[in-house]
Amino acid sequence: MTTDIHHSDTGDPQEHPPQPRVDGDGIPRWIHDQLSEKKSLRIWQKHKITIFAVMALLTAGVVRLAGFDVVAISLSGMICLGIGFQCGIFLLRKSFSRSHPITAIARTMIEEAVNTKLSVILVLLVVVILPTLPLLLDADERLSYRVQFFLSWSLSGTMLLLAMLVISLCCHSIADDIESHQIHMAFSKPLRKWEYLLGKWLGVASISFLLVALAGIGIYTFTTVLARSNAVDSQDRLDVQEQVLTARAVAKPVHPSGDAFDQSIETTIAEIRERDPALFDKNPTGARKKIISQRIHEWHTVTSDVYSSYLFQNLNEAKTRTPIIQLRLEPWADNSGISEAKVRFAMWLNERPFPVQNGIHETYTFRQGVIQTLDLPTSVIDEDGQLKITIANKNLVMAGEDVPTSISFTPGDGLEVLYRVGSFEMNFIRSLLVILWKLVMISAVALAAATWLGFPTALLTSLMVYFTATANSFFADAIDIYTGLDSKGATLTSMFRMRSRLFLERVNKFEWWEATKTIGSYLADSFLSLIPSFGNYDSITQLATGRLVPLQEVGLGFLILGIFYPSILLFAGWVLLERRDLVSTSS
Repeated sequence: MTTDIHHSDTGDPQEHPPQPRVDGDGIPRWIHDQLSEKKSLRIWQKHKITIFAVMALLTAGVVRLAGFDVVAISLSGMICLGIGFQCGIFLLRKSFSRSHPITAIARTMIEEAVNTKLSVILVLLVVVILPTLPLLLDADERLSYRVQFFLSWSLSGTMLLLAMLVISLCCHSIADDIESHQIHMAFSKPLRKWEYLLGKWLGVASISFLLVALAGIGIYTFTTVLARSNAVDSQDRLDVQEQVLTARAVAKPVHPSGDAFDQSIETTIAEIRERDPALFDKNPTGARKKIISQRIHEWHTVTSDVYSSYLFQNLNEAKTRTPIIQLRLEPWADNSGISEAKVRFAMWLNERPFPVQNGIHETYTFRQGVIQTLDLPTSVIDEDGQLKITIANKNLVMAGEDVPTSISFTPGDGLEVLYRVGSFEMNFIRSLLVILWKLVMISAVALAAATWLGFPTALLTSLMVYFTATANSFFADAIDIYTGLDSKGATLTSMFRMRSRLFLERVNKFEWWEATKTIGSYLADSFLSLIPSFGNYDSITQLATGRLVPLQEVGLGFLILGIFYPSILLFAGWVLLERRDLVSTSS
């Protein structure tokens, strides 16, 4: 017998579970809430950059209204650089969207750069440091010095940070591929190892191009804004335009006597060789160099009873393109222990006294060791494009001396003529291109190192190569001083013979430590000879001092740093990767 059981609405909740609340469209409320949260999260992920930008712009506007103009400009610069980076990454992704092995690897490299924490930190440093650097400048300093400081330090800092970025990115990318076994998956596809390396290098080169372009836009913008700020005086304002934000060619002086001066040097060398043949037999290159240097220094020294003349040639372009040229000189008072001693001299331009005021030939008085720039009219240049500058010492006799103090100019850059030949904008672009070539070469170094070394060792090796290339000439001079040898101006053959002879002499005298230093100089010089000197492409200093970055330098940098060295390094990396046992390494 069965009994029907009737349940009331107030019965067991297990038998009558509560019905879920629904919206008007029939979707349960809890599902609707989750969908709304996911939708909000997608909107946030998609538009977070825009949201941050709007918030930062509003903050910059408030700061601007509060009267902090420089801070507002810095905040706006950070925003623009950040947005520019995001837009640039988007364009790079589109550029490498084709289904080709090399472009696929390059696109993967770009994604790694965006997702790697270290890369993001270094990019953020570039984005943050550039806009804040103007805040560190002393507003009471001369405007021309502030602009030069900003250009030099911002470009140098950008170069250093981007070099760290490409080195860490390249070393980490290949090391991570090997350790995580992803490289086996890559080579299981129709991908050859040289395509793998070339794709990595192409991706890093593209990122370097993007970051250099963004940094260049930021630096140029802040330089323009800084150049419009308050100057100390009208001359300071003029110096910014005529000595910094310009592109000037440089003319070096030659001796007015021409070949006769060179012949006199050869005569002096022959006389000294005859009096002291042992000096030349031991080190003929060094002895000859020392004599030439001494004679040139004598020519650049103006004593109390001598007129010194300096001839500048090939100034036809300056005569037709600009109304003035600039004489840059750095005078020194010889035989004076006073740090701030002054020098006094008179000057003639092509045998005519200059300057002349009210019929009186005036003299110049400057503090020693301070660079001076004098504006000279191009009308003083003769029809052959030559300008002869004659300087007479007008120093007074100091206490305790019998004759006036001599005046000297450092040969090379202590006395030169500069004239405008181009615009700052084109000079700035050339400087950025040289920086890009350096980054391209360093990325190839890091990739080649990572093909046969682990991440820490490859990183250290790449950093060593980078700093050696940056200070190549300094290291070369230090080696020569340490070993007692001077290789400047000498050929490789002459240095080899001289050091071999010196090594045998030290061994015969049982000077083992000195002999070891000689062997060390062989190894060190050999290492330095393999690495190009970035000092030969010092576009940052040229730009900051208003000097023209030669197109030849840009082209040579492209061929050597952008093509030759990367080709050699990537080929070496391919050979090493072909011979490396990736299975044993990964396991």
